[in-house]
Amino acid sequence: MSGNNLYVGCMTGTSVDGLDLALVEVDENGDISILAATTVPLPYRLRNDLLKLSQPGNDDIDLLGTCDAALGRFTATAIATFVEDLGYKKQNIHAIGSHGQTIRHRPPGTSPTPFTLQIGDPNIIAEITGITTIADFRRRDVASGGHGAPLVPRFHAELFTANIADACILNIGGISNLSLLDKHLTGFDTGPGNGLLDQWCQRHKGLPYDTSGAWSAAGKVDTALLDALLADPFFARQPPKSTGREYFNLNWLEKIANDQGLPLTAVQDVQATLAQLTATTIVKSLEAWGGEVKAIIVCGGGRLNDDLMRRLREAARQLARKPDLVEPSEHWGVDGDAIEAAAFAWLAHRRLASLPGNVPRVTGAKGERVLGAIY
Repeated sequence: MSGNNLYVGCMTGTSVDGLDLALVEVDENGDISILAATTVPLPYRLRNDLLKLSQPGNDDIDLLGTCDAALGRFTATAIATFVEDLGYKKQNIHAIGSHGQTIRHRPPGTSPTPFTLQIGDPNIIAEITGITTIADFRRRDVASGGHGAPLVPRFHAELFTANIADACILNIGGISNLSLLDKHLTGFDTGPGNGLLDQWCQRHKGLPYDTSGAWSAAGKVDTALLDALLADPFFARQPPKSTGREYFNLNWLEKIANDQGLPLTAVQDVQATLAQLTATTIVKSLEAWGGEVKAIIVCGGGRLNDDLMRRLREAARQLARKPDLVEPSEHWGVDGDAIEAAAFAWLAHRRLASLPGNVPRVTGAKGERVLGAIY
């Protein structure tokens, strides 16, 4: 197997729960194979610092610099171990595609000066691993008037179109985003994924997430609260659109509840309401902009939340153009934890081949752009 064909992709998503790694082969025809994948939990202190940094008001430059370097070192060590455990040497790997951790995302329409910022120093990754590293994938798209997100629809199309046409690839991480694999190829963020659920669970149960959605499943949806949350203008906004933790967080939840005079004291019912919010906003997005979707292929951590998947299936059944299947990506033989990391391995390949990585109709950029910087 030629080293010119092998790439490692890595990313920490909006859930900030671990570093996803994927080894990808891209053959001479551009066909993609995901050869291996793993998730390495983030150290407790680093995770907490990244969570602090991702919220407005915690903009300490020393903390930013410390996290940038620490995440770079952690990523480099994890990749070196991953590659060695698979029986490869660094010379076998053509390049690393590192997304890094988004600590602030201010897309067009939310700031007079749109920007997006990911950290996890690629200089350190390249230095420690000895492997060419591609990073900073989003900012060229933003410079061209785009949102810099989502960047995965083009990869989703390459990975899944042969399996099923007119599918929706739904990634439920901290934020939910979807790719519509129709003749036009579109995609956008739909709103919260696991992020609000995880934050509420951490606050009230002392746990980083609600395992299998058992806590939310036993709660009752507060319809008044749900309606108030659904009234947020983000959900009705036309694509292109993207969002992040700096928008959808517990401060957002509490502000809406306070403005509407709604109590948040029945904490288990709030968890159920947040799960329903995720499912409802995904399906409403499909209803508004989804076209004739034949299947919803779910990846990311949300596919492991049984209650969320149940709510998603129930909401999808109410669609006039309901999909035939709502299943985790494993139903199609693809590891749902590997897809996002693999996408950035593929984008590293595109960068070194000087091929565009964005889809202008998805991000709103002025045109196709080659994404990423080489370290």
